[in-house]
Amino acid sequence: MSNTPPAVRRVQVGLILRNLRNAAGVSPPKISERLDWYSGKLTKVERGDLTASAAEIEVMLEMYGVADDQEQAERLRALGKEARRRDRPSTVPDWANTFLALEGASAEIKVYDPEVIPAILQTEHYARAVLSNPLDESVDPEPGVAERMMRADRALQDEGPRIWVVLGEAVLYRQIGDYQVLRDQLQHLRKMAKRSNVTIQIIPFTTGEHVALGTGWVLLTLEEPEATYVYTEALTSADYIDRPAHTDAYKQAFDRLRAAAASERETATMLDRRIKELRHQTTE
Repeated sequence: MSNTPPAVRRVQVGLILRNLRNAAGVSPPKISERLDWYSGKLTKVERGDLTASAAEIEVMLEMYGVADDQEQAERLRALGKEARRRDRPSTVPDWANTFLALEGASAEIKVYDPEVIPAILQTEHYARAVLSNPLDESVDPEPGVAERMMRADRALQDEGPRIWVVLGEAVLYRQIGDYQVLRDQLQHLRKMAKRSNVTIQIIPFTTGEHVALGTGWVLLTLEEPEATYVYTEALTSADYIDRPAHTDAYKQAFDRLRAAAASERETATMLDRRIKELRHQTTE
């Protein structure tokens, strides 16, 4: 059995079904009527939030005109079967589950964050500090910390995705945890930046205004099937943007951020300087 998480397979199945439906020119109402689905269920299936049963997949294969394409049909059936496997309990809000699946399926991840280290590059202590002040004070941060460590391990494997991160200089100074926690986190960044599949750049304060002031997002690129998503997150919800007109704009903005940011060598110098400062502060 595949080691790929069921949530990742749900996203892949949903994308394939959406591509097949669009190619066949079948409208969502026709699908919903044939399968007796409530309004909005098709969107959830195609986004990977819900699974389709084996019988429902057979109906869609027929409606999309690919039931006789044995190779494609069998592949979709197999993916659908894996998508219906029992997943481990989630430690994130329901609206963030799709993001974790997309992240796990991505061949390339690009992140812009002006003030916080992205989850997949966080150390355990930094993650614990980030998660230690939830809106709901009854929430135990430890399962979330474990989730982030597992995501980091998966993303940073040798066969993991290409990761490109642009950060605001504020990440070097925002006191998340104590001085030791921040210093260890920056040392971890320094180490990760040496990996062949990871690029880290910092936008200095002196850059001034730039195209992404006041925003932050994640660009997720999947190869199988081909798709690009932009993920933005708020306190109680998230948006998934996949229309090319919008994703292309975010790609362009990210390229401009890369150009505005310090080079990899300059970023390494900024990290080393701040680590040295923190080392002095922890010994005072």
